[in-house]
Amino acid sequence: MYQKFTCLHITFLTNLNHNLQPLTMLAFVALTVFVQSVFGGNLVEVLQNDGETTLIALVKQAGLADALLSGEYTIFAPTNAAFSKLPQSVLDGLQRDTTALANILKYHVVKGSIHKADASNELQLETLAGTKIRFNIYNHNHVVTVEGSKITHFDLTASNGMVHVIDTVMMPPTGSIVDLVAGNSDLSTLLSKVQSAGLAGALQGDALTVFAPTNAAFNRLGSHVLDNLRRNPQLLKEILEYHVVPHTEYSAGLYNREYLRTLDTHHDVIRLGVSSTNGVVINHRSHVTQADISATNGVVHIIDHVLMMLVFVALAVFVQSVLGGNLVEVLQNDGETTLIALVKQAGLADALLSGEYTIFAPTNAAFSKLPQSVLDGLQRDTTALANILKYHVVKGSIHKADASNELQLETLAGTKIRFNIYNHNHVVTVEGSKITHFDLTASNGMVHVIDTVMMPPTGSIVDLVAGNSDLSTLLSKVQSAGLAGALQGDALTVFAPTNAAFNRLGSHVLDNLRRNPQLLKEILEYHVVPHTEYSAGLYNREYLRTLDTHHDVIRLGVSSTNGVVINHRSHVTQADISATNGVVHIIDHVLIPSRYLFSAILGKK
Repeated sequence: MYQKFTCLHITFLTNLNHNLQPLTMLAFVALTVFVQSVFGGNLVEVLQNDGETTLIALVKQAGLADALLSGEYTIFAPTNAAFSKLPQSVLDGLQRDTTALANILKYHVVKGSIHKADASNELQLETLAGTKIRFNIYNHNHVVTVEGSKITHFDLTASNGMVHVIDTVMMPPTGSIVDLVAGNSDLSTLLSKVQSAGLAGALQGDALTVFAPTNAAFNRLGSHVLDNLRRNPQLLKEILEYHVVPHTEYSAGLYNREYLRTLDTHHDVIRLGVSSTNGVVINHRSHVTQADISATNGVVHIIDHVLMMLVFVALAVFVQSVLGGNLVEVLQNDGETTLIALVKQAGLADALLSGEYTIFAPTNAAFSKLPQSVLDGLQRDTTALANILKYHVVKGSIHKADASNELQLETLAGTKIRFNIYNHNHVVTVEGSKITHFDLTASNGMVHVIDTVMMPPTGSIVDLVAGNSDLSTLLSKVQSAGLAGALQGDALTVFAPTNAAFNRLGSHVLDNLRRNPQLLKEILEYHVVPHTEYSAGLYNREYLRTLDTHHDVIRLGVSSTNGVVINHRSHVTQADISATNGVVHIIDHVLIPSRYLFSAILGKK
């Protein structure tokens, strides 16, 4: 019936198309939309009409298109954007292995027509892949998920079934929660403790959420706390049960300031903080580092700190503060696993135990901000790696209270690092890297945690400009104006215009600057601030006085959208390039003091 109607509809369209006037065409379009909404089409056509082109292509590649027309089915259809979230390597692998591809696609299909109204919380449905998928309904934000994937569009009706659109490709779980933990080498400590506490059976129950601490998370507890847990099986059992919630909580259902009751004896609660900045934080300390790992009986979220009931938190903090440990142990306890691994690779671990030092320790996230090519190069070149790591270490114990603005300290690499203190936002930086955690005391020194890996500068500000071909115009003008000596002074910030920035001035203005050395000198000095201003210290609507004759100010606009904008026009395109005597920020427009903006000497012939 549908095919006959479609043929009639096409014939009607062909005959009518020659005679339609604009108003008639509008009416006809409305009729077409109405017809499509009533008749829908088969499942493949409905997917095609909804624009799921990636899914359609993969269904055809897996040879499943005919199967989807041979019965009545419900498809949970990932959008094109959902497929684009998959790592390219995974997508390439599936396209090469049509059996695996077909299995994953079948995991998105169940028999019969399942409407939104049929769904209930924790309902499980058998898929064509032979494994089940789970519905969850979160009433507080009106979200329905299937295996944690949010359903964004319900009840697209086809002639042989139903389509629900989802925002993430679902991957079939590899087993139960216990199987999942057992298969992850980074959760081996958790597995051994679950087995020691006799909890493996309890974790085979259905509809569970487990917040799973990594090996590093357990190591942060310190040897004394771990020894206590080994000697007290009941305490261990309670703490492990405190990581289990007796219902399925995917990320889509978590919300800020939510309290979740756990399986421990007293049904204690864990407290969630959820934000776009920090993700999911539990009990103000533990971060979810990997979310929504589906198991056949629930979901696992991996976390970076062991969760403690309130009664044990004070004890754990007390134990850690008393025991401390040496510098390497303090780094290990704070979870800086990447730094520890690199220190060992560079052969510096013993050196850090041979005296008293202060380490400025980049977090794991700080190392992950480095381009992979840089990290790979350092791991191949242990001399370069050791030099960069030594650049993060100074002799003696330097406390937060010892820091002062523009203070410089000699590092083990033989070059200096500079403190800057920005009182307006209570930020302290070292070579522009923000210190996020101060004064972690070790038995042989001190650790301060920083958010960016520091790279030793290659020279002074003039050296840096001379070494950048995109700043060659600036270099020539600095030399013409006799300013190279002034730029060798200490604690300077230079906003450095590129060659393209100077070209934007136009030939007439450039000619005027060549003929008027004093004007050129003033404009160049207007790009220099006589103190060190890294990005962490800049703020919106800030005014910075410059080195030019009249000490004119530059005006900053700082936002998450546009970055740093100077005088409403010039953008910082590359920030925080450290030099031995300050910092350089590269900008895309030359800065002009306001008194010259409408001057004939600059703007008119």
